[in-house]
Amino acid sequence: MFTFFKDKVYLKQIFALSIPIALQNLFTAILNIFDQLMVGWLDPAIADYCLSAVLLVNQIIFMFQIIMFAVCNTVNIFLAQYTQNGKDDLIPHRVGVVLSINLGFCIAMTLLCYFAPQTVVSMFNPNANYAGYAAEFLKVVSLSFVPMGLSITFGFVLRSIKRLNVPLIAMLVGVLSNIFFNYILMFGKLGCAEQGLVGAAWGTVISRLIEFALIFGGLLIFKYPVIASPKKMFYIDKVFNKQYFKMFFPIVCNELFWVLSTTVFLYVYDKLPDSQVVLAGVNIASCVDRILSVAVFGVGTAAAVLISNAIGEQDEQKLQRYTKYSVQFGFFIGLIAGAMTFASAFFTPSFFINVSPQAQRVAKILLMIYAFTASQRSLSFMLVVGILRSGGDTTYCMVAETIIVWAIAVPLVMVGGLVFGLNIYILHIFIMLAELLKVITFFLRTRKFDKWVKLKTT
Repeated sequence: MFTFFKDKVYLKQIFALSIPIALQNLFTAILNIFDQLMVGWLDPAIADYCLSAVLLVNQIIFMFQIIMFAVCNTVNIFLAQYTQNGKDDLIPHRVGVVLSINLGFCIAMTLLCYFAPQTVVSMFNPNANYAGYAAEFLKVVSLSFVPMGLSITFGFVLRSIKRLNVPLIAMLVGVLSNIFFNYILMFGKLGCAEQGLVGAAWGTVISRLIEFALIFGGLLIFKYPVIASPKKMFYIDKVFNKQYFKMFFPIVCNELFWVLSTTVFLYVYDKLPDSQVVLAGVNIASCVDRILSVAVFGVGTAAAVLISNAIGEQDEQKLQRYTKYSVQFGFFIGLIAGAMTFASAFFTPSFFINVSPQAQRVAKILLMIYAFTASQRSLSFMLVVGILRSGGDTTYCMVAETIIVWAIAVPLVMVGGLVFGLNIYILHIFIMLAELLKVITFFLRTRKFDKWVKLKTT
């Protein structure tokens, strides 16, 4: 069944790429869970409310990040091909395009969330018990958006050209910095004033500044071919711009429709009985699940580079072989992640010591559900991000995924939660049913190479 084990070249390449990428995402997930753990150590009277507030703000940040991911993922399709077809001289300009888009977006989001945090938070119609905490947290954390956006941009670019050491080290230092500053600022250690939840926000700002400084310093020291003079980076290339945005808009729409669906799900959870308990449990389970799913993201992202490399080489046999291997590997990694997630359900929720026992129980059961659906979520990510988008089949991915999510998952969750009052566990099972349909749809698409593979880009 898993024939990829027989191809030593493929295994060597995908492990060489996926391990550093997985480690980067592991550091991000660890940072996130330590944030939640420390919030869970606040006064028991407010711990559930603070966790709910952080979950809401993280959803806003996630929507912000998803735009930048779409911008970067689109250009990576080109950059990974340039490294194989002798067009390295085009890389700085393509980076300039992405940098311009992301930097402008980061500045706009910072201004909006800093000067109108209550307005932004109110768009999600949160429970009044934690809305104030969320607005206060968002205002401060918005100051991290610009350095975060720059770090994401350069991190993605370096990943596409297989230069992974600098972003990996920067991420590790950023995580350690975040944990350190969160602790001393939240709980008033080393002479600092005790700031509670806001201290976690300031810890994020400081760590993001440190992370970006390290990445940019690495670019200058090692002279990676991603930055050049402004003249080489920011000129207008109408042919490339047309091709780029033709691929970008389906990707960003795909991601936006998906993240909006997760926002709808959070809205429904917020209207369930004891919503602060439900949301706190969802937050805990999501943090743990992200840590145990880093290999899924790493393998899928690594496969995207290898698929793009094969397209750049114009090697159709290699492309077909690597596509088959990647599908198998995605499923295999999902099985491992599922087993680890199931085991974690029995002890990780208890680490959130000041969170209510009810919220810990919600987290435990959700982790069990995540465990049984890990393989299909892993395979779905591989099929879309690792394979189809790498071939330029962005429009099909957008249309198919949006229809499945908004025609099946969203109505089921809304009707089930708001009309019939079903519990959080059944609502999550509804979401996973839609995920299974996505796997079937996209797997069948990968079998049609003449439909999804675009062998020529400029």
